[in-house]
Amino acid sequence: MLVRDLFSLFTGVERIVDATAGPEDLRRHLMVPDAVPFATADAEVTPGTLVLCSTGPGLGDLLRALPLGTEALILCGDAVSRREVLEELNLGLARLSHALPVDHSGRYGIRTALIAERVAEVESEVPGADTVATRLWIANQLVLGDLVTLPLRDRAQALGDRATRLAADLAAARAEAAAARTKLARARKRMSAVEGSASYRLTRALVDGVKHPREVPRNVAAIWRDRRRTPAPARPVAGHRTVPIPLPVTPPRTLTMTAPADLLVPRKLAEHGLAGYESSAVPCFLAAIGAAGPGAVLDIGANVGLYAALAAGVTGRDTVAFEPFPVLAEVVERVAADNDLTIRVESIALSDHCGQATFYLSDSSDSSNSLAAGFRESTRQIEVAVETLDAYVGRTGIVPAVLKIDTESTEPDVLLGAAGTLREHQPWVLCEVLHGRGEDRLMEALAPHGYHWYHITDEVPYRDARAIKGDPTYRDLMWLFAPEAPDESFWSAVADYRARLGGDLPLLVGAGHTDRDE
Repeated sequence: MLVRDLFSLFTGVERIVDATAGPEDLRRHLMVPDAVPFATADAEVTPGTLVLCSTGPGLGDLLRALPLGTEALILCGDAVSRREVLEELNLGLARLSHALPVDHSGRYGIRTALIAERVAEVESEVPGADTVATRLWIANQLVLGDLVTLPLRDRAQALGDRATRLAADLAAARAEAAAARTKLARARKRMSAVEGSASYRLTRALVDGVKHPREVPRNVAAIWRDRRRTPAPARPVAGHRTVPIPLPVTPPRTLTMTAPADLLVPRKLAEHGLAGYESSAVPCFLAAIGAAGPGAVLDIGANVGLYAALAAGVTGRDTVAFEPFPVLAEVVERVAADNDLTIRVESIALSDHCGQATFYLSDSSDSSNSLAAGFRESTRQIEVAVETLDAYVGRTGIVPAVLKIDTESTEPDVLLGAAGTLREHQPWVLCEVLHGRGEDRLMEALAPHGYHWYHITDEVPYRDARAIKGDPTYRDLMWLFAPEAPDESFWSAVADYRARLGGDLPLLVGAGHTDRDE
């Protein structure tokens, strides 16, 4: 309710008496028609008069002096206590008919509006309400509710807003720290390579020779012999595995992923290779990056950062990996450092709100961690920073071109928190869709933005689907949400990437059909 709408709640008002004694021009603020007389506090109150008053000492006396049946509009400001208002109403024998929150305006200083009538008697069915004062107190309390505690609510809202800002600042600080760790790891790796080179060792031997000239010939000879030897492979980290990831590029290039041996994705890559891991989704992901306009690739729910590494390694685009679980985020940072990839790691979760949330660590698999309580059995939880994609884009200025979303059943929340991003930037989206877990909310999030929906399978081109439905067999979980209908060059790129990965993916351009046309 706005201040200017309050007068419209009354009918049959012939005259207004302003007893607020305030400096504000309430006639203008309430938009009182010029035809209705507007008098000051000392004017006589006659039938058809509406009295304007404010809370505070003397309100009860003012109300008690009014003729029976007179209506009063009581304006409440910031420093209002519920008990004080009830006491003044009791003193003034005024019964409330309405208690309305007023949209805050610093200029008016009005938080709540009360509509009261001067009465002589109050009916009540409450046992023990044997006096007018008791019946009046009970009746007014029921109408008043908690509205006059609005200042406390506003303070709570302000604290909540501050917490949100602090959470965003914390997320930004974590991101900067992660980027610093990545740069430090790269610097250490390069320094180690420099210190191990023959040129560095030779220079060091000559410098040390100033103090110990007799050692120079022997040290130089040792360096000369060592430079011709094959360097020993790096010692593996205990409890970790290093997995090679050949990229589908020319000339050939292989990335390495070093991660704890018990993590699911590195184990699957070691067992089946990239061609055997999400063999339909990866070619589509790379083709989508090629089809998208300028901008960054965002890997949302990155886990160990495989998709982020592919985006940075194959296409060279700026890439952001969102992974709130520190163990997995550290793997992404190491992949970026070991392979000189431009990946920014954000240790936050994306959803439809900003603040803090509980992140449930799955007992069965590190690939099933989720913000959704009860999605998987979880005996361990952590508190993580949460942000919407719209807030992140606004805070960082990044332009998303491609989104890969795999957040274990909260994908609809991510897209609902990205409405502005979808509308303004129209990124291509690869999204996991789980059967029976929010397909209708996914359609609700995407429908206003004109996206086409395709279930990613081994058959190319994919079918332009009428509805989003998760695969009940859990074989093909990923969907493509395209801002425009893909052309034949896109489908050819999908098949080409699949062939380079070693898979057999038939290209059926022109032979497919669309569910939307059925």
